[in-house]
Amino acid sequence: MHVVCFDIDGTLVDSAGFDGDLYAEAIQDVLGVAIDTDWSRYENVTDSGILEKVLEVHSSPEHRAHLAREIQSNFIERTERYLSENSHAIREVPGAVALVDALRKSPGVRVCVATGGWKATATLKLRTIGLEPNNLPMATGSDAVRRTDIMLLAESRAADGVVVRKRTYFGDGVWDQKAAAALGYDFVAIGNGVVHHVVFSDFQNRDEILAQLGV
Repeated sequence: MHVVCFDIDGTLVDSAGFDGDLYAEAIQDVLGVAIDTDWSRYENVTDSGILEKVLEVHSSPEHRAHLAREIQSNFIERTERYLSENSHAIREVPGAVALVDALRKSPGVRVCVATGGWKATATLKLRTIGLEPNNLPMATGSDAVRRTDIMLLAESRAADGVVVRKRTYFGDGVWDQKAAAALGYDFVAIGNGVVHHVVFSDFQNRDEILAQLGV
């Protein structure tokens, strides 16, 4: 069995233009602090991981759980409002849905999604581009702090007890590349944010990507 796993933001979905800004604004609104938005500086580049680090610095232990819930709610509300007012803000990375559909029809392949984003916003983004999350095994930043743990959980949900022989992760960030290397996954970079020997600007060259995967 070959498990093929996808990140969401910047990989399946073009949402980088607003997502990070809304996240930082939610934290500013609740905590009154401006955070470093160079995500590569954080150990765990997930919504929960970044927030955990921010709260360690800017809150006391007894208030962290409450503040985390408040910030998460604030961010989700901001995202929903932004998308209702900007209906074209989220776009499919060209060819993404067609590739996912092709892989799901391929014998010996299981497809899943592993994202550092929280489940509510991840679900919203996938549905916006025409992918139904209920039909895709998925793990998110709502499940774990570390991206490697999220990826392993997504893999487990996709495999559903079947022995996995090969694993591939599609991502757009250095943190995706590092997590794939840590787990021994093959890595395919999407876009121009990562220096890697296997990289595609998007998913439009489906036959070449499928050949790369050996499908």
